[in-house]
Amino acid sequence: MRLRRSRLDRLEDDVLNESRPLAPILRQVIALGGHAHSEALRTWALRELQGYEGTDVPIPDYRRISVPLVMDGLTGRFQFREQPVSMFDLPDFARESLGDVLRLGQGVGQIESLIARQPGQTVQLAPHMAAEVAVFMSQNSSRQVLRLYWAVHPSAMEGVLDQVRTRLVQLVGELRAAMPHGQQDPTSDQVAQALQNINIVTGDNSSVTVTAPVAVAHRRGSARAETGGTAQRFPRMSVVWTVSAALAAAAALTAWVMWL
Repeated sequence: MRLRRSRLDRLEDDVLNESRPLAPILRQVIALGGHAHSEALRTWALRELQGYEGTDVPIPDYRRISVPLVMDGLTGRFQFREQPVSMFDLPDFARESLGDVLRLGQGVGQIESLIARQPGQTVQLAPHMAAEVAVFMSQNSSRQVLRLYWAVHPSAMEGVLDQVRTRLVQLVGELRAAMPHGQQDPTSDQVAQALQNINIVTGDNSSVTVTAPVAVAHRRGSARAETGGTAQRFPRMSVVWTVSAALAAAAALTAWVMWL
């Protein structure tokens, strides 16, 4: 009799198979996040699928890659291609957003498609308002800038995908460590526990909300809120005595007022 392959078994097989694309794997993670009632896990997987462009979500640090900003254009009758652009070539208003550091905001499916479209060849990605910046750079100059873009080597984009896959492998590893031998699928508490050890850092070095405080209820009725720091316990009996004392004080005050 063939044993049923669990949800985690399928995820582990796919994420460890380097030939498998990341997009369908991330869809499995969204389903896993729904099963575990984890909004944070679903949000991160969805952002990796749909991309960060046009959103208020900061692009994670592992999506920041060093690539040359180049330009194509004309100087007199001569044409030039992929000429490096220095910071002094850029207008003041564009120096902060442009340069040799690219924040790769595309979804993983689009990144995989760009790599596969022309294997081994440089991928050209135009920055926002590239045309307007090119016109500004051509003013009062003998050089006419026709195109402005980042020349991205496929290996740099593959490095971003590798970072995403590594985090998925880490998720599987943490779940395996939290599950006892013989258990098929992780529970909601086990997924929440695994997420405590996964850290995704955004471009401003702040943490994306992938971890969250987990309330762990014990059989004796106490609860503990864990946020990575000191745990605070709230025993059931102490709450009962506190409420009882408050009710007694209120009754005594009422009797005193009536006596007056």
